[in-house]
Amino acid sequence: MKEPLAQRLRPRTLDEVCGQRHLLAPGQVFRRTIDRGVIPNMIFYGPSGVGKTTVASIIAANSGMRLHKLNGTTASTSDIKSVLGDIGTLHAANGILLYLDEIQYLNKKQQQTLLEFLENGQQQSLLECVEQGTVTLIASTTENPYFYVYNALLSRCTVFEFKSLTAEDIAEGVKHAAQRLGESDGTPVNIPVDALEYLAQS
Repeated sequence: MKEPLAQRLRPRTLDEVCGQRHLLAPGQVFRRTIDRGVIPNMIFYGPSGVGKTTVASIIAANSGMRLHKLNGTTASTSDIKSVLGDIGTLHAANGILLYLDEIQYLNKKQQQTLLEFLENGQQQSLLECVEQGTVTLIASTTENPYFYVYNALLSRCTVFEFKSLTAEDIAEGVKHAAQRLGESDGTPVNIPVDALEYLAQS
């Protein structure tokens, strides 16, 4: 059974991501950092549907780290404890990347609560794990993180802003998707220029 179309066409490398050239183009600070393989703790700030989750997934896949995804609308303290329970296991030999999506849905008190968990019988915090490098945190938000993210956590992360996609960005994405579909199905997919422009503008 084939994967859903969206999954089949999801970018596999940073070069395939639509837009965000101010971050992802070769030579940019973000791109150079990721290409060196030293992944800092980060907060991705920008509107929905611009590639924040996709970029985090690509980073995790290329780093060999074990990726865990949580969503701020449903995450609980027990979810955090479960993720961090992987520390030191074979599954997480290269470290853990925790992707916390929609962190803006957690108030500051909830975020502070999520910093605490029990590991090997010792009281520790997510903050301590972030500082020690056993956990790399990438959080994303559609709201200004300087107002919505707990200060102690924010101070240990680098904020990167993701921008809305332009029609040109979307057109490039559609062309790339058509090419990949043609290659995977063995049938070229041709999109007339006027249809491509209409899709991108829509």
